[in-house]
Amino acid sequence: MAKRRKLTVTQLRSTREQLEEERVRLIGHVAEFDAEADVNYWRESGFDDDPADAGSASFERETAQSLSIHARGLLTEIEDALRRIDAGTFGRCERCGEDIALERLEALPHAGLCLACKRHDETGR
Repeated sequence: MAKRRKLTVTQLRSTREQLEEERVRLIGHVAEFDAEADVNYWRESGFDDDPADAGSASFERETAQSLSIHARGLLTEIEDALRRIDAGTFGRCERCGEDIALERLEALPHAGLCLACKRHDETGR
């Protein structure tokens, strides 16, 4: 097995900055999605009890709720990655303890699992 290229201090710092920027962005999105999912938002926007309006509003609220849930999940993954940086365990698979490929970390800086463990989660193999 080839030895993994480690992140340099500069790369780790850059990754932290990238994760922190993404964290701030997601917090803003969650607030927006939560506001859109609020029933009062739709009442104040002029929707009334018309069945078509109610259906549209319901669909939009459900979409906003779904997006909020997804953004919160990503936010959790990013916060976990920041904790791993602080703990000195960033870049190691949380399941098997092996190094996560640098290319994977560059593409998905909040990755907590190596590709083999992630594939196993998704396929069961």
